[in-house]
Amino acid sequence: MLALEIELLTGVYRAALPDNSAAEWPPHPERAFSALVQSWGDGGCDDRERAALEWLESLPAPCLKADPMRGCDQRSAPTVFVPPNDSRGNELAALPGRRSRQARNFRVAVPANSLVTLIWPAAQGQAEHRTALAALAHRVASLGHSASLVRFAFIEATEDGSPLWRPDSDGDVALRVAHPGRLRRLEDWLSKDEWPLTGMSMRYLEPQETKPPQAPNSVFGGVGDWFIFEDVGGVRPDLLAFAHVAKCVRASLMKHGPQPSPEIISGHTPGGEASSRPHLAIVPLANVGWPHATGDLLGFAVILPRTAEGSDRDRVLRALGGFAPVNEDGEAWADLHLSSNIVWRVERTVTPSRASLKPERWCRAAVSWASATPVLLDRYPDHGDPIEAGRLIAAACGNIGLPEPVEIELHKHSAVHGAPSAYPPGGIRPGSDWSFPHGAKFASRPRRHVILRFAEPVEGPIILGAGRFHGFGFCLPLTQERDL
Repeated sequence: MLALEIELLTGVYRAALPDNSAAEWPPHPERAFSALVQSWGDGGCDDRERAALEWLESLPAPCLKADPMRGCDQRSAPTVFVPPNDSRGNELAALPGRRSRQARNFRVAVPANSLVTLIWPAAQGQAEHRTALAALAHRVASLGHSASLVRFAFIEATEDGSPLWRPDSDGDVALRVAHPGRLRRLEDWLSKDEWPLTGMSMRYLEPQETKPPQAPNSVFGGVGDWFIFEDVGGVRPDLLAFAHVAKCVRASLMKHGPQPSPEIISGHTPGGEASSRPHLAIVPLANVGWPHATGDLLGFAVILPRTAEGSDRDRVLRALGGFAPVNEDGEAWADLHLSSNIVWRVERTVTPSRASLKPERWCRAAVSWASATPVLLDRYPDHGDPIEAGRLIAAACGNIGLPEPVEIELHKHSAVHGAPSAYPPGGIRPGSDWSFPHGAKFASRPRRHVILRFAEPVEGPIILGAGRFHGFGFCLPLTQERDL
């Protein structure tokens, strides 16, 4: 099969759609054909090369091997005002300094793969045309904008199963393609000193990405199920007191939500029993996991269960709207009353100002995880047996839908920089300990920091143990720790 290999030498493609609404991607076949026509003109208009171009434009529209739209970023650029290249008028008015400026926005596409290939499956034989096309390709230096440097090369391609952009009447993307007579029309416009017009378009089907196997995940929802609240004033509590924060947040959501409070918010059945279904988890977002982390509490997240139905989601959104109503400036503030005289002001945000507040940190897939807040075990291990404690941790993983870890480490101190220990240090001057609300059933549970290693990557968030709905057992991927 005949194929034209286009390498974007700078890793970017500078070209815009005809209406300048966006960067052009993938490169339209017609634009590549026009580049070859310019090469023909620059090379002296050789008859053999002309015949090769006429043969190429007569072929059916090519397939394209190129990144899909979602795999290609578009670089934003400010509008600039530049003099036109084809100014008309007397010699003085045609000087660059005298030309009127026109608004231009130089669109840029940045694909992950800088190699694009146009493939003509139906092209057979015609060795003499291929020799001429190779000479044309050798002289092409740019595609689109003159700064979009490329390498053109005609090659012999084979079917390798790669996903392709394919011509299809049901396609969603229109690409301009060469057609019989296109070379002649370009010559006519050049002879009249006119700007070329677009030619024929054809619908293309975008290649579908092959999704990798889904990593095992917990019952707690991913990024789209997180509601972030960021510290903006008042009295910010200590991370060690987060159990009080979680209790106050849940009580506020129960107050502002539908009545009677639904099970997904309260964590209790209408009869007052503890829910056996996944419900809201409230977790601390702290300055932990960085080389110089301080452990400061910067905000918190309310996390929906991954399987939350639409009706449950609506109930939670109503509660969140009452807890943090949107003001005239579009900001959602909430005053969290931690006691009669301690108020913490938080703001609900979808664009957190600090990396420690971003849910992506906790929701990625990884093999190794470490607890940032201690895991509260369901019961005391017999005689403090660490093997029994490991079994309890493995069971806690199963309780949230994860496979059992292949390795479990138990520690008093966290492997996450800046995270508090499970218990305060002893000695003459003991440190502060974790604080729990009066009557909290999980207050007396044994605490352990853990490092978990799974046989394959598992997707976060991972929140383990008896205090998981109150922010305990909140784990961070260890890959994140090493990367940073």
